[in-house]
Amino acid sequence: MKKQQIQHILSILTVNGFFSLLALFFIKLGRNNYDITNFIAWLHNDNKKMATYFVILFLIFICTYKLQMKVYNFLKTRFLWSLVIGKYLSIIFLTLFTSVIVNYFFQYFQWLKDPVSTTEWISNNFYVFLAGILYLQFVFLFLFAVMGNIFISSLLGSVLFVLIGFIHFNKLNLRTEPLYPMDFLQVTHMKDVVPMVAEFLSIRSILVVLLLVLIISFIIFMLPKMKINRWSRVAILLFSIYMVYAYTFFPKTFMKKLTDVSGIAVVQWSQLSNYEENGFIFGFISNLYNASFEKPENYTKENVIKIANKYKKSNNEETSNDESSRPNIVFIMSEAFWDPTKLENVSFSGDPLANLRKLMGENTSGQVLSPVFGGATANVEFEALTGITTSFLKIGSVPFQEFVDNKSFVPTIVSDLEQKGYKSLAIHPYNRVFYKRNRVYETFGIDTFLDQETMKNKGTTPGGVISDESLTYEIIDNLKNENSPLFIHAVTMQNHMPYNPGAYEENKIKVSGLKDESNAMLEVYTEGIRRSGEALQLLINQLEEIDEPTMIVFWGDHLPVLGANLGIYKEANFDDPDQNMNELKYYETPLLIYSNFDTEDKQLNTVSPFYLGPIVYELGGLEKPSFYQILDQLRTHFSGIKSTVKINSEREFVTELSAEEQELLEDYRLIAYDLLLGKQYSRTILFEN
Repeated sequence: MKKQQIQHILSILTVNGFFSLLALFFIKLGRNNYDITNFIAWLHNDNKKMATYFVILFLIFICTYKLQMKVYNFLKTRFLWSLVIGKYLSIIFLTLFTSVIVNYFFQYFQWLKDPVSTTEWISNNFYVFLAGILYLQFVFLFLFAVMGNIFISSLLGSVLFVLIGFIHFNKLNLRTEPLYPMDFLQVTHMKDVVPMVAEFLSIRSILVVLLLVLIISFIIFMLPKMKINRWSRVAILLFSIYMVYAYTFFPKTFMKKLTDVSGIAVVQWSQLSNYEENGFIFGFISNLYNASFEKPENYTKENVIKIANKYKKSNNEETSNDESSRPNIVFIMSEAFWDPTKLENVSFSGDPLANLRKLMGENTSGQVLSPVFGGATANVEFEALTGITTSFLKIGSVPFQEFVDNKSFVPTIVSDLEQKGYKSLAIHPYNRVFYKRNRVYETFGIDTFLDQETMKNKGTTPGGVISDESLTYEIIDNLKNENSPLFIHAVTMQNHMPYNPGAYEENKIKVSGLKDESNAMLEVYTEGIRRSGEALQLLINQLEEIDEPTMIVFWGDHLPVLGANLGIYKEANFDDPDQNMNELKYYETPLLIYSNFDTEDKQLNTVSPFYLGPIVYELGGLEKPSFYQILDQLRTHFSGIKSTVKINSEREFVTELSAEEQELLEDYRLIAYDLLLGKQYSRTILFEN
């Protein structure tokens, strides 16, 4: 069969299929009183009948093939202009139809593949849904104008957008956090991320999708092109660019009137609410133009210097200037380290934190209030190293990726210790470019960075991840081989998700009380935590062979992802009836500060990571930079700050701020902006002794 014959047959099938769907849509819409939500509900609840109706309509249309050709030839002979108009109408209808399908899938993924919730959202937010369709149509018109083939542009655009929606679903499902534009800054690391979520993907579904894409691709490439003249394409291109821009930045363009009428209002305080209320499209694009760290209105050189001088310390602190007495400081930020025995209705045959609990009872300890859940590790180390809270940043922001690496230097605990004669080392047994650590650590002034390629100790778990034990030996070797006081910042990898069976030779602690699948996952996680505790004890034992004062600061960066959509947490009744308390329960991880020399043991209760610097200086008898005076004053009012949550030293929520507290926070915000994104007017005053 010749190519022209194949194209002719495919054209007939495609056109009749399209008109069959269109006819089915209007027939069922009419029978449902023109209520689009009833129509969508019918599609969900009775898709077999829908398919049957479609086949019947398609066969009816095919039977009128000869009549269709007569009409077409008649119009081509007598009214050629009508075919031209029909061509443009086809482009409009096809981009509209594709936009409806894609926007539906966006919401379907937003509501975690729940058709009932999806339908309810569309029903309650129909104008928002329509606004999203219109936005997508302009995008599809742009793609058509660029590619010149309406079928190819519709297919490629649809596949790309549905893939983005699926990525959003997985992130939302695993970490209860939506997809942000800045997440694509890590797109080069997708090959490393895919294995982490592979257990939640169905190979069968992937194969089915690929097969459908291949079939549709074959049909599209065989179809004749729907050509329009060059100037029309240019006009569509310019118009679509203008409208996409106006829509994307709707708060600042004429499109704000339409979005206001549609009921779209950006929710700044909660991105989960923002995406739920405004849908995926407007939740996503609203994060394109909001600055990660908004410039304070009073940011001027004069104001910054005035405030910096307010916190400049006096030089009468009793601190040690003897280099031999300056302790080595080892930060160990343990990946997903948490106490799983906090889960209710779950039984453990042993205590995975037995070693740690003993150490915590004998040394300074408490809880870290992590700013993140299940991921975004870099935000925790950003706080710990800089002493700056991420609560000043837009929710979802990752400063390592967005702006830190653009600065030539940012003062941190590292740079301050180096002024005191310390050497510095970062260790992370994974890809050095992940979260741009290779560039960020240089900005922070770290001397040496060892990763999975440059570490000497590379023993792995059966799951293929460099173990915490290997990391411990790497720390010990470097402590032994360095004569100067050493600061080590170590970020572990052993307990990163997924927690698949076979990750370890044997799970020594058995778990019961949940579903078999949940018990198995929790056992793997628990074994990893148990081994992390053993590695920590190994490090402490080895310190006895090093005749140098050394302080270890060990904490978990965030809680682990245990099942999709908080599956194990929900199954184990971990949620607190008081939703405010969940802002603590889902974010608190163990903290231990161990010293092999005499220090004052303290119970820290719950503290934010950005307080770790001044706490360590206080315990180690080190002279604090003036910047830490701000943090010390803050900690007397707020022991923990996370997003909009603030707690005091008694773990009570602070909901109303005094004038003094408000002023202190504003001072802190101004200095933080100056050091991170501003001109660093305060740097010499607050960091250079």
